Amino acid sequence: MIRRARLRLTTWYAGIFVLMLLALGAAAYWSLSRSLSEEVDRGVETVVDAWLSTAPGRLDELRPLDLEREYEGGTADVFLVLFRADGAVIANPSDVEAEEFLEEGLVSRALSGESTWGTVREHGDTLRVLAAPLVHDGRIVGAVVGGRSLEAHDRQVRLLLTVLGGVGGIGLVMSVVGGYLVAGRTLQPIAEAYDRQRRFVGDASHELRSPLAVIRASSELLLREPLEERERESAQEILDTSVEATTLVEDLLEVARLSNTAERRTGVAEPRAVVDDVVDHMSPLLEEHETAVRVAGNARAMAFAPGDLRRTLRALLENVLAHTPVGTAVEVAVRDDGGDSLIVVRDHGPGVPPSAVDTLFDAFTRVDTARTPTTGHSGLGLTIAQRLVEANGASIVARNHPEGGLEFTIRAAARH
Repeated sequence: MIRRARLRLTTWYAGIFVLMLLALGAAAYWSLSRSLSEEVDRGVETVVDAWLSTAPGRLDELRPLDLEREYEGGTADVFLVLFRADGAVIANPSDVEAEEFLEEGLVSRALSGESTWGTVREHGDTLRVLAAPLVHDGRIVGAVVGGRSLEAHDRQVRLLLTVLGGVGGIGLVMSVVGGYLVAGRTLQPIAEAYDRQRRFVGDASHELRSPLAVIRASSELLLREPLEERERESAQEILDTSVEATTLVEDLLEVARLSNTAERRTGVAEPRAVVDDVVDHMSPLLEEHETAVRVAGNARAMAFAPGDLRRTLRALLENVLAHTPVGTAVEVAVRDDGGDSLIVVRDHGPGVPPSAVDTLFDAFTRVDTARTPTTGHSGLGLTIAQRLVEANGASIVARNHPEGGLEFTIRAAARH
């Protein structure tokens, strides 16, 4: 129980930390990538605006070096291309593919008087460009296109992603390790209290066995004597109560024993044979409860100690007898599921409230609102069944069947 709680807490800690990392990483990526993109656009816009502010009034006055000036601010990699009003290229000192700007419609929009940003692919390279109109005496006489390669920008973005991914991976590992350690420290007082309680239950149950055995033996001897009716009823009540108390003590000892050992139980069981054997041995109790059990299917042998599997199945059927109305039918399905063998036990009783499903395996759990409990049971049967299943490396889950009734599924690794 403590181990499962520690794993759940670790998952919560790690999940919250990962969400925080994702949020911070996304914010950092968005902020830095936007800053890099703005830097690219700012460099291109600076060069285009600077050229337009000193451009010659007539295109025939353009000198070859007018498009190759030096600009400050780290914009040496910005290129310029000049177009005439009819779309013809006048100057292209960097020898870029000017046709791409025409095909993308950037030049036509600039010649219509609109400054336009665009991203163009050229021979595997991505260019960020700005097309602006060239105006003289109130009319558009041409267009200038300025741009720069996004290779350096893309390289910086990839580096940013690599750094963020590395930091995120390291953060994830640290969050899992840190969460596991923090969860351990958080649960340590609870684990110690649980261990003390478990030892107390085990010790107390062990000490109670002897006096209960004496009470039981004495009441049995008393019943052999000639007694008046009221005396015999009292002696019988003492015997019945001592039997119930002995059963409870034995179950408490079994829970304590299964909780205290970390030993993995081993064995191989034939599931269908064990099911048939348990149903056969419980037939008197089942008939008394008017419960018909239908067994169907077969499966490969499962990794489960046969004795533990018998006790687990008996606990599930005893749960039906104790907590369902007389005449409740039971179906037991045995089948393979991939690499596992399954035993599914379903009753056709009233089921349990959805909120109670997760607590069915807790000690002394009784669900009186949907099922009809009877007397004589300790409330530890399902707890012992779960501990036996887990000790064999298997799993057991409970659910309300969609068509009614309560269903338990035992899943264990198949053995060929």
